[in-house]
Amino acid sequence: MVYGTKAMMPMEFDHKTLRTAIALDMTLSATQQERLLQLSALDKIKKSALQHIETIQNQRMKWHDRYIKDKAFKLGDRALLYDSRYKDNLGKLQTRWLGPYEVIETFSNGAVQLSTIDLVKFKLLVNGHRLRLYHKPISKEKFLKQFANPKNVEIPAATGGSLSILPSS
Repeated sequence: MVYGTKAMMPMEFDHKTLRTAIALDMTLSATQQERLLQLSALDKIKKSALQHIETIQNQRMKWHDRYIKDKAFKLGDRALLYDSRYKDNLGKLQTRWLGPYEVIETFSNGAVQLSTIDLVKFKLLVNGHRLRLYHKPISKEKFLKQFANPKNVEIPAATGGSLSILPSS
């Protein structure tokens, strides 16, 4: 340190200022040319950074959308509603799903209007991502009737279709 002069920070040597230009005996026109070159280089760096951000966002969007399944609910379908109160602390045998509810109306933004199955007039508007399609369980009589005739047994599959099991001859 020298008494009587202002201290120059090391950062001022990396980012050229007028004070460092005077200290290094650069002419003002050379300083201006240096600043213009730095600004043009900064614009190129900014454009490349924006392109990089855009490509990364597109990659993440494709990866995210790959695992999203479209849920289409129709009028009269039954659905289970996810109960988000137990999201953090769920007991071992605690259920996360409420319902079943009946679908009254679907909206273009993904919202679904539900009502209870019994005759209570209760309408609920929820996001479609919180719903799961509910399949009615088969009755005991229908189950026994299917297995009484071993020629063609149909088991409801998780995908909504059914699997046919034919006995081998």
